[in-house]
Amino acid sequence: MVKTMGSDIIKNIFKKSSIGTIIFFILNASIILGIFVAAGFEYLLIIFGIYVLSIIIAFSSFGEWMLCLMVGARKMTRVDMKIRMIPLLEIVYNKAKRKTPNLTNKIVLKVIYTPEPNAYAIGRRTVCVTEGLFSLPDDVIQGILAHEVAHLAYRHNEVQLLIGGGNFIITFLILIIKLISAIIAVFSVISGFRRRSFGIVVAGLFFAGIIWLWTKFCMLFLMWSSRENEYDADKYAAELGYGFELAKGLDAIGTSEPQESLLKALYSTHPNTHDRIGRLQQMGVSYYRY
Repeated sequence: MVKTMGSDIIKNIFKKSSIGTIIFFILNASIILGIFVAAGFEYLLIIFGIYVLSIIIAFSSFGEWMLCLMVGARKMTRVDMKIRMIPLLEIVYNKAKRKTPNLTNKIVLKVIYTPEPNAYAIGRRTVCVTEGLFSLPDDVIQGILAHEVAHLAYRHNEVQLLIGGGNFIITFLILIIKLISAIIAVFSVISGFRRRSFGIVVAGLFFAGIIWLWTKFCMLFLMWSSRENEYDADKYAAELGYGFELAKGLDAIGTSEPQESLLKALYSTHPNTHDRIGRLQQMGVSYYRY
């Protein structure tokens, strides 16, 4: 079972939708490696050990519990909520399990108490639904759940944990570098004006600007992978027979938003709702709103 899970993760790492995540990891890691190789090999070993430990924690039940805690997902305690949602999830899960036998043997259902209808796949085996999702019809809820189960079936979160979001130490160190660059910029400005040396001011601001641009550049690749994962999950849901229901759900959740600017779209974790529905229609889903 462990061998199969490992091979599934490796297979998904090298999918087209994971390319951006890999590039994000390499670009960020290059900064860290450069800094700590210059500082000394022993520091690099320490960083590698911390990184491995962060991955182990991220893949553990405790790590998944922490992820749920961070997004406000809680155990579903209301009986009426369970009666409504659990059977819908079980129907979707059984279809997905037949399509993808290596899908986790158990999905944990949690709730986030927000009025907006939505759902999220978290970690390796958790699906979170918002309180607002209960306001939608059963068939639409199943379409949305099918999309989230697809993320678990494709192990999107595991890939992100392994080579993207899970590299906590790299993300943490990048934040430290950005903080240091900001401090350097501030002190450079103060020192430059005191000494009347605008070269120091320019150098400090240039260093801070380069770090800021570098991190923004890296994030472009991670966000691209995230959007590709959404398209993959939409396709999976359609293949389970929930294309119409998912398209209807996407319309219910997202089309009231204003038109995205190009910059906002580039840094968005999800594609434009109309583009997602358009792709489903191109796959043969007979959904029409207008």
